[in-house]
Amino acid sequence: MIYVTQGHERGIGLEIFLKSFLLLSKEEKEGVTLIVEEKDLDTNLSDLKLSKINFKYLKTIHPKMAAAKIPSSTSSLITALELIKPTDILITLPTSKDQLILNNKNMAGYTEFFRGYYKNANIAMTFKGLSQNVLLVTDHVALKDVSTMITKKLIVDKTNTTIEFYKKYFSAFDEVVFSGINPHVGENGILGNEDFIIQNAIDELKNKHILQFSGPYSGDTLHMHANDNKNQLFVYMYHDQGLAQFKSHHGLIGLNISMGLPFLRLSVDHGTAFDLYGKNKANSTGMIFLFKQAFEVLKYVDKRN
Repeated sequence: MIYVTQGHERGIGLEIFLKSFLLLSKEEKEGVTLIVEEKDLDTNLSDLKLSKINFKYLKTIHPKMAAAKIPSSTSSLITALELIKPTDILITLPTSKDQLILNNKNMAGYTEFFRGYYKNANIAMTFKGLSQNVLLVTDHVALKDVSTMITKKLIVDKTNTTIEFYKKYFSAFDEVVFSGINPHVGENGILGNEDFIIQNAIDELKNKHILQFSGPYSGDTLHMHANDNKNQLFVYMYHDQGLAQFKSHHGLIGLNISMGLPFLRLSVDHGTAFDLYGKNKANSTGMIFLFKQAFEVLKYVDKRN
């Protein structure tokens, strides 16, 4: 089963979901459960000039959660987490940081929510495009805090998690390519010594995995080490170092993937686009790509089992 949580009620999530859902086959549609507040679904159907869609599986948010004024992004997510099994896939539609609440605290994003909910700091934020796989060692943190957060253990743990989970859901990597932290990888200590941590992490990973590791290379040229004959993972040390080039190259066609959960979680790699809400102008290309990938994963996992 694929569970889809609604995201922000005034974002484009439900719009791109509905546009993409209508393109699925009858069999594929029957494998999707949407978790949503009914009034939000009705609003989006009206905006898209659609009649009531006959969902085989439609789970509405429990009235108690709505009464407690828990944001729809959080309440639909919690509902999904209470239902989901290891063989299922979770799709989360875009939301904003203030809509994800755990233990009365706002979370910086879905990945941070999962780390807190499952008490697992090694859940990794990764991105998959048509021709590239990216791991972020740190993600939603201030740039001034990046170098102090990065440790050999963090690099090793998140890389290990990503290698193992990609093998489980997609395919095994041939090579893992690492960026440095500082410009020009620190210029042998002239610009900082933090990059030696990365080399130490690579040395440890080489002892565990039979695949190629290379780097660290300058973050601004890491993508130039792409090899069409290899299935590669590019490991960037911080958020914008990796995502600036990824989004420039892939546009809307990319997946945001949380690695290290008891199941596979996917999302589009774009945000809520509040300015497009209710206008029937949102581009659903990324969501169409996501559904295609999700059903391929289900076939791949079923074949391996």
